[in-house]
Amino acid sequence: MNRPPEHSRRIDAGQLEAFSAACFKAAGLRPDHAELISELLTNSDVRGVRSHGNRAMPRYCRSMKEGQTNPDPDLRVLKESDTAILVTGDGGLGYAPMMQATEAAISKAQERGVAVGASCHHGHYGSAGHYVRRAMAAGCTAFSVQGAHPGRFGEGGGNTGKQAAYWGNPPICFGLPGESEPPLVLDAATCILADYQRGPEFDALQSLIPAAFFKSMGYTGTANALGGCFVGQNNDAARAVTQRWPRAQAGGVIIVMSLGLFTDPQEVRSGIDDLVRGVREEMEPLAGYDEATTPGTIEHRNELAYRRDGIPISPEELEKLEAAGDEFGVEVPWR
Repeated sequence: MNRPPEHSRRIDAGQLEAFSAACFKAAGLRPDHAELISELLTNSDVRGVRSHGNRAMPRYCRSMKEGQTNPDPDLRVLKESDTAILVTGDGGLGYAPMMQATEAAISKAQERGVAVGASCHHGHYGSAGHYVRRAMAAGCTAFSVQGAHPGRFGEGGGNTGKQAAYWGNPPICFGLPGESEPPLVLDAATCILADYQRGPEFDALQSLIPAAFFKSMGYTGTANALGGCFVGQNNDAARAVTQRWPRAQAGGVIIVMSLGLFTDPQEVRSGIDDLVRGVREEMEPLAGYDEATTPGTIEHRNELAYRRDGIPISPEELEKLEAAGDEFGVEVPWR
């Protein structure tokens, strides 16, 4: 999914972001949230993470138009202390409440060393990397996951008869910034296989590498619990929100730590540089690849290139974006 498309057209990142924001506003999303979400989706496209870029915009817009997601949520702080904050998303998408919690957690971590931000009662929050990268830009390291209430992935979640090996795939991210090398960013999902990797050839892997599948089940369960019941997704309030806004089934959490919590922040940054450089210069790459790289390096290179040259978007994805523009009465700038 996140390999560059075989055939593509280069689209300017600024054009794409403005078009996406206009579509969100036309679908009824409150303007400040439209601006934020379009920026984050475009950031994903710029890094080559197509799975969590603007390809999601049309379905988000339709979700709001169809009454599945709240287009004008009232974000409120439900609980706060010196080192923690919980924000309700009021049935809307998860990007704005999770970013509000992240910004607050960053400020608290800069003062206290460690802080936790959390959000609940909302829809998809996209890539966990959005929030971790924001913390990294502020001189912190962070870990984030999205989860859901038990009605989504646990009892009553429609799991009867499904293979446990493919149990859910919530987003998860760890990130540490370097100085001169690309950052170390594991921005992924919990299942060992992507959502589209299904069929007999993949089923056969279960008997060959069962430990990998048991690990991914553990990651999935932990992510869903931390971003689910841990942040208040297993109570009557969460159920009431989901009943009113069916797509609002998620919560999220981010743990933010100042780089200077235990040592000089520059020591941490230079250590990340040494780690990233050491893998690239000393290790043998995976079979079929020309270079050994740590997670985050390819995305860093893409960002530099795509900001300069435009984002490669496949004809199929462009067609869907243009159809959304036509549906919501927004001019397509690259036509």
